[in-house]
Amino acid sequence: MPTYLRVHDTSQPVCKHLRTKALHVYGRDTPDAFTTSRSSHYHCLRTQFVTGPDGDLSVPERCQPSRACFEPR
Repeated sequence: MPTYLRVHDTSQPVCKHLRTKALHVYGRDTPDAFTTSRSSHYHCLRTQFVTGPDGDLSVPERCQPSRACFEPR
């Protein structure tokens, strides 16, 4: 699987299944994977939907290690 984001701050986890359309526009430099942006639509690669496998929203603040479906980059 390609790496789409450079994660400089390892204290801020990013689920490898979280995606936003901004990744296709801005590429690796998108800030939208770390904080929810009103201009981005987020989805989970595992479900291809706005919610993850557990039914919770797929947004940066919620795609955290406390979720069973979380997988770190």
